[in-house]
Amino acid sequence: MDFLERHSQTVLQQHGFDAQGRPSEAAVAAVAAGVDGRLEAATVEEQLTAVCQEMAARGLTPAQVVTARRRATKAVYEDPTQCVNVAVDDVTVKKQKAHRQRRTPPPPAASAPPEPVTPAVTPASDHSPTPAASSGRQRPQVANTVARIEQGSKKRFTLSGSSFGQVLRFVLAFLLTNNLLGGRIHFFTDGYKSLQQTILAFFTWHPRVWLLLDWYHLVKKFKEDLSLACRGRTIRNQHLRPLLRFLWYGLVTEAQQYLTTIPANDLKDTVPIERLKHYLDRNEGSIPCYALRRRLGLRNGSSPVESANNEVTARRQKRNGMSWSKAGSQALTALSVLVCNHCQAIWVRKHTIPLRFVNKAA
Repeated sequence: MDFLERHSQTVLQQHGFDAQGRPSEAAVAAVAAGVDGRLEAATVEEQLTAVCQEMAARGLTPAQVVTARRRATKAVYEDPTQCVNVAVDDVTVKKQKAHRQRRTPPPPAASAPPEPVTPAVTPASDHSPTPAASSGRQRPQVANTVARIEQGSKKRFTLSGSSFGQVLRFVLAFLLTNNLLGGRIHFFTDGYKSLQQTILAFFTWHPRVWLLLDWYHLVKKFKEDLSLACRGRTIRNQHLRPLLRFLWYGLVTEAQQYLTTIPANDLKDTVPIERLKHYLDRNEGSIPCYALRRRLGLRNGSSPVESANNEVTARRQKRNGMSWSKAGSQALTALSVLVCNHCQAIWVRKHTIPLRFVNKAA
């Protein structure tokens, strides 16, 4: 971790960036002159026509088909060979207590004549729950930030760090080292507001950075909030199906309108519905036409980083009865990342980590 921090600072300085990843004017100009690799318009139009026919067959109205076409036409469809996909996420494990408090047995009672003893309720003060348990607070956790960088279908590289900011600096150093900053960069996220804001603020100077909302987490969000809002699973599924159909084709406005038309008798709580409306409003620019992207063979989700989370942290550290210190969890994750990138041998021999893609099949 110390090596990556020092090495990334050196790379950033060599390319005209400061220690926090802010570029100089010359660096911004060099990025602006990069290549915006996109798929051919004829290919996109052919698949878009097929999507529109599919929408009509699934019962969407002609007006909705026109809206989806218009919105999909404005989007960018990257050439996978000239675009870098970056998925970033947090993975948490249980935090180990610094000092474990052991219960001391109560002092023995003074001797007294034996008396008949009847069962009695134990006083609350003797075995009352701890403040954390009684208040229902969640157990403290340790977070590791993991990023998976991919280009094409075979190249990948994994990074980990103690914070979003640190990992984004590592990602920037990797892109600069491999001369990839001049192309398109797509970030896949789970809709976590803090993460999205951090990415946008860090790359605000880059004209070809785009955030995409992961389809899996979008579906998960709607399932969970509709379960809280609706009276039973049957009613939830009745409203979930049309909402996901709208979102699959990028019809965000139609999904928002549908949420406002759910009958009051079907709801037990309106707060989750308002939360979903706000969620769609905040992520509208990150919700593409997933159907078209799938037909074009483009990525729709952040599954690579989910796989990386399991590979470098969860598989080893999320077992029953385990808890970790912050330093221990992050150190073990960093070592697992080293193995994941097939860098352990060169690290042992030379104490260096080459920032280069590794083959998935390796």
